[in-house]
Amino acid sequence: MHRWTYIVRRLILAVVVLLSVSVVTFFIARVVPSDPAAAWVGSHPKPDQIARARIELGLDKPLYVQYLMYMNKLFHGDLGTSVQTHHPILMDLKTYLPATLELVLVGMLMAIVIGIPLGVLSGAKKESVLDHVTRFFSVAGVSIPTFWLGLLLQLLFFSKLGLLPLNGRLSVDTTLYHPVTQITGFYLVDTLITGNWFAFKDALLHIILPAFTLATYPIGLTVRMTRTSMIEVLNQKYILAARVAGLPERTVLFVLALKNAIIPTITVLGLSFVYSLTGAILVEVIFSWPGLGTYVTNAVLSLDFPVIVSVTLIVTVFYVFINLFLDIVQAMLDPRVTLQ
Repeated sequence: MHRWTYIVRRLILAVVVLLSVSVVTFFIARVVPSDPAAAWVGSHPKPDQIARARIELGLDKPLYVQYLMYMNKLFHGDLGTSVQTHHPILMDLKTYLPATLELVLVGMLMAIVIGIPLGVLSGAKKESVLDHVTRFFSVAGVSIPTFWLGLLLQLLFFSKLGLLPLNGRLSVDTTLYHPVTQITGFYLVDTLITGNWFAFKDALLHIILPAFTLATYPIGLTVRMTRTSMIEVLNQKYILAARVAGLPERTVLFVLALKNAIIPTITVLGLSFVYSLTGAILVEVIFSWPGLGTYVTNAVLSLDFPVIVSVTLIVTVFYVFINLFLDIVQAMLDPRVTLQ
């Protein structure tokens, strides 16, 4: 009973957070000194054109009426229209969001594949050379500025070694002669589905540098959290009993110990996913990645507030629901959570 009360309380809190963010972002966009109506008309607008645009956009109504109109559209799946492109924002998001999600998911996969094993080995070999090296790189991963690391990787792997492409999702030759058939918007998935192996290889090579740049922060956090949890778990009596019984060390570490040490790491990975959504903006600019970051950057430069508000709300939805999912998982795995 306590568990379900906890879950319901978290659901209510999630709704309150989303409503609060919608209010704050909406009114901030309205009080910023700019004229969306003039931006909607275009360059060299005339007064009568601006006046018609204000009526068309509903800007002639009181703020609370504009907010209610905005929420009504939102509940019907309408995020509004971009002032810059004059396209429905939802249509633009269907173009840009899959590119960002693919980049973030590949980055999180790198964080899992690299961070968890390193954290396990670092915790198992505490104070060893491996532990000190791993801790050094984990601290570096959370400390190095993303833009500096991205430029450094471009200089090394593109300019010096010529191993990986500089930017973009695909090369020009692939776009012309081996175009990707859009199904999910994830190039790696779409090329696998259609058997377009040439484009798959090209898309894979293009995503390595930006994904690794984005993954360095989650990798550092994952290593540190896994290491800390492993050190605590490895001091438990059942681990000593397993070693005395002669179980292989690999089984002790990656099955028995990791099973109980992984819960805090899962929380970190979930929150890192949302962090990566916002961190991807800078990475996408550096690597000319045509995703949400490029879309938001253009919106900021053109003061396209409907886009800025919508993207902020989308990221908040991801954050709230991932956080809610993690809370529910923890409540299912650990009954003590429901007492908090």
